[in-house]
Amino acid sequence: MENEWKKNAEKEQKRRRTSRRITLIILSVLFTIFLVAGAAIYIFLKSSLEPVNEAATKSVKVEIPLGAGTSTISSLLKEKDLIANETIFRYYVRYKNESSFQAGTYTLTQAMTPDEIINELKTGTIMKAADVKVTIPEGITMDRQIAIIAKATGFKADSIQKSLTDEAYIKSLIEKYPMLTDEVTKEGVLYSLEGYLFPATYEFDKGKSINQIAETMLDEMEKIYDANADAIKKSGMTFHEVLSLGSMVEREAATPDDRREIAGVFTNRLNDGMKLQSDPTVWYGTGENTALTTLKDLENNSKYNTYKYEGIPIGPISTVSEDSILAVLSPNQTKYVYFFARPPSDKNPRGQILYEETYEEHQRNVVKYKPEWVEYEASKEQ
Repeated sequence: MENEWKKNAEKEQKRRRTSRRITLIILSVLFTIFLVAGAAIYIFLKSSLEPVNEAATKSVKVEIPLGAGTSTISSLLKEKDLIANETIFRYYVRYKNESSFQAGTYTLTQAMTPDEIINELKTGTIMKAADVKVTIPEGITMDRQIAIIAKATGFKADSIQKSLTDEAYIKSLIEKYPMLTDEVTKEGVLYSLEGYLFPATYEFDKGKSINQIAETMLDEMEKIYDANADAIKKSGMTFHEVLSLGSMVEREAATPDDRREIAGVFTNRLNDGMKLQSDPTVWYGTGENTALTTLKDLENNSKYNTYKYEGIPIGPISTVSEDSILAVLSPNQTKYVYFFARPPSDKNPRGQILYEETYEEHQRNVVKYKPEWVEYEASKEQ
């Protein structure tokens, strides 16, 4: 009996030792997990509160609107890639009980810490508003660009035109910008810089010359050229041809989806040896601003006329958005070869593009919907 009691006691003691050992192991594992998690959180928080790029030197302009709260400001800073984490920055501002941010336009850099950004938004120097603001829309011709620049800057339109067509100046630009080649000076090209002035909103101080304004716009297009150099090379087209085709896409389409689909249609036509037959190229050659193309228009001798001349036109016919450039470089693999655009309406404010595989189907659309354009043009005159 005594031996049995002794055995049970030993078993119980052994069980308790095992239980303590298991408990210690579990506690050790949990403690390790806690340490690892804590270290990970610490590293995450620390990295979130460090500069995005300590080596950055480029200035970034940020506009803080009146009444903007911490959430809005955090979002704006993240959009400009000035902070690593929007949520962490927002809670950090609350933790520091910061609230006296001032509305205005600030110059910041990615090398700044969140504390430096906070201090700048409280006490930093607010940039004064630009003297000149120029907005160049997508899909407009050089004539309209010149008119817009003239109105915004006070320069006379003929002075702007003279500067932007000066042969010596164009030659100097070709030497300066890799994207510009002798293609822009071919006989028949109306404006050497047509399509190369990137459509966007620009702000300038007084004293900027016409050439400086133009080169700021060229710089923006050069960035797109550099970013897509490999794709341009793979396309088998020169950048001038990409812009020329892109400008046609810009004038024909109103949505990103239509841009890629129409670029696919143009690609199919080029591959099939067909003429591109794009009405906007006809209008550019005639100088007409109408959606109604006549038989006489189609016979004009302009080298932009894709009804008369095969292949990509001699040059761009308008400003070109980045989206249209990307559409040309990566068009849809489509079965369509024809399309017809219906005019804007209450139901379709951007109009509607009808795509077809055969000429017969396309002609049915032309007969059925062309009267809509007659009505549309008449309504604009009223």
